[in-house]
Amino acid sequence: MIKAGMRLTLESGHRESTLQQTYRCKVVEFTEDVIYISYPLNEETQRSAFLLKGTKLLATFIGYDQNVYTFPTEVTGREIKGMPVVKLFYPGDTKLKSIQRRNFFRVPLTVKAVIESEQEQQEVMEIMTKNISAGGIAGSFHHSLLFNEKDLVVVRLSLPNREGALQHLELKGEVVRITAPTSCKVGQLSIKFMDMEKQTKEMMIRYTLKRQLDLRRKGLL
Repeated sequence: MIKAGMRLTLESGHRESTLQQTYRCKVVEFTEDVIYISYPLNEETQRSAFLLKGTKLLATFIGYDQNVYTFPTEVTGREIKGMPVVKLFYPGDTKLKSIQRRNFFRVPLTVKAVIESEQEQQEVMEIMTKNISAGGIAGSFHHSLLFNEKDLVVVRLSLPNREGALQHLELKGEVVRITAPTSCKVGQLSIKFMDMEKQTKEMMIRYTLKRQLDLRRKGLL
């Protein structure tokens, strides 16, 4: 399941802790029970991280089947493999846990998103997102109902990062739930992402993990 060149996201600490850190790295080489990775880059500082031997981590990666997998691991040492690498314990394919789409971690996020129909009539509506995950988004709207459940759509939105820069995305999706607005409440819309490129999915997973950490440190989660 693990292959050289794969990107890994590593989490240290418990997800409920403000001390949690996230890192990204690549698999350089692997054996039956050891994964050699490039020196991890801290997602917050954007600097190489020095992980002590014995550091326990949770690793996440996207397999060639496009499913997301996690496994517990631990730093076991360092070596030189043409470059400095960190050694991680690999518990084996049988210990991998597949994350179902509905279990992707959702984080609160309020940004404008444009929803456009893939059909010929090219219906377009604007929503305000409430939360986002690597699996989809949920949002609200005030205008008339333009879509139905199971409609195929294109979602355009921009994700802000800590530095204020924007990551512009155009994602295919399917409407899984929609309710019309009334005089008392706004309309609600949920979309699951479809046919997402592996690199984009990895970025979304890292983004939601980092935003979760930021919100927790601010006491907002």
